[in-house]
Amino acid sequence: MKFFTLFTVTCLLLINTTIAQQPYVLLDTKHEHKYPVEVMVIAPDNQTMLSGDGGGYVYYWDLKTMQVIAKIKAHSNTVNSILFNTKGDKFVTAGDDGKAKIYDFNNRTLLQSFTAPYDRVNFAVLTPDDQTLYFGGYALYSTGQFTGLLKAKVSNPSQVNTIYQTSGVTTNYGITDGILDYTQKYILFSMGYGVMIWDYKSDRLIDALWTGYYVNNITSLPNWVYGWCDGKIVRWKWNGTQYKFDRMITTANSNGKGYSRIVFNSDRSIFITGDESRRVQIYKTETMSLQQVLAGHTDVVRTFQFWNNDSIILTGGYDGKIKIWGFPKPEKDTTETISENNREEKKDTVSTVHEIVEKKDTSTTVEIKTKEPDKPKVEYAENNIPLQVDGRKVEKQGEFVVSQLEFEIEVWDNSVYDGDIISLNINGNWVLENYEVTKTPQRIKIKILPNTNNYLILYAHNLGKIHPNTAAVAAIEPDGKRRRLVIKSDLGVCGALNFTYSPKTAQ
Repeated sequence: MKFFTLFTVTCLLLINTTIAQQPYVLLDTKHEHKYPVEVMVIAPDNQTMLSGDGGGYVYYWDLKTMQVIAKIKAHSNTVNSILFNTKGDKFVTAGDDGKAKIYDFNNRTLLQSFTAPYDRVNFAVLTPDDQTLYFGGYALYSTGQFTGLLKAKVSNPSQVNTIYQTSGVTTNYGITDGILDYTQKYILFSMGYGVMIWDYKSDRLIDALWTGYYVNNITSLPNWVYGWCDGKIVRWKWNGTQYKFDRMITTANSNGKGYSRIVFNSDRSIFITGDESRRVQIYKTETMSLQQVLAGHTDVVRTFQFWNNDSIILTGGYDGKIKIWGFPKPEKDTTETISENNREEKKDTVSTVHEIVEKKDTSTTVEIKTKEPDKPKVEYAENNIPLQVDGRKVEKQGEFVVSQLEFEIEVWDNSVYDGDIISLNINGNWVLENYEVTKTPQRIKIKILPNTNNYLILYAHNLGKIHPNTAAVAAIEPDGKRRRLVIKSDLGVCGALNFTYSPKTAQ
């Protein structure tokens, strides 16, 4: 008997292709960091990015080429924070060695070092006049109570004073983050279940924004304050006289713990954050609704940046990798001449990703060259049974007996077109890579092995905006007879069908 196979991928999350009219896809991965990447920040020159890691190093990146141009040993342990001063000529680091440091950005030299009376410093910020440093954290390795918000004159780093302290607050409720607010009039710092608003001119606490959850990271926008709180994003709105609670959402797969930064694009229409898994999440600011999930890191991701008019997203993970995300390559390459006979074939081929590299001449012109994308790794057990793909569990959801070792499959979107990007793997071979599923079927040749299992695995690179959305795969033998099977898939589980060979009988 000849057969047809149809399976539908039911996705549990959302994507919105209205973000720059298309979804972000993986373009390149950088492996220079040897430790978990904790923080990334783009310099005011908009040409340089600084990244700090778990080994205490700060890397300088040329954003045009994404090459490391310098590396400094800033701390003896994790770099928790990097913040520029308002002029952009200095930056301040905070580390797990109990120190806050001021560096000259252009010369990459240490200007001042400050020591806290506890082990971990989670933030350090200069006042706009560059005369005073505020910093804070908590005891990470030592015992004892949290000692409060710290202040020091830049001209006298040996004199560090505690200027705010809450009675009875232990190391469990230390300062987790701190920044200058958007107006640069106040210092915001998170401690326990609140965000504290500190007037640095009068050195007094003027307000506290409370939640029922432990606040980990904070972001300030005009008339808004956002907090990442035990896997939830809370925001407060300025009503003309004070900040009031506005709304709260729960981030996906956060497990009610951990921390993540929140970074907005240039017009603040979307923001990026993480969760306590390996995923990067893009939310629509107005509705705080999930728009897209970027999956590719193999460990927790907590730091992000937009660049190049939001056409590029940079993500840093505890896997030591910095990933570069952008928009898919256009179907037609304007540098090539495509004959009419080959035009349709060009449109259906799998697109390659781009790496920005500097030309080998004295000019500053950059060129785009093609580079093979990082392929998800499939791990197998005995009898050719797949266990996982890049950490995602493989779930067998159906089995077919087929009568031929070679046949063709087709893949298409059998619902509303919504920009799904997928890859297909059989027996460890990627037969379709980073393919955007459309209404027009894409046909692929498949070859299976006798006397063993043959798993066809669908790997989703992103997810559709209509919930649930569907993709279809049809495996076709010569006489065109067909049967159907539906399987579910998301960014944590890869659905798979097992094909076994029987020359006389097919299910």
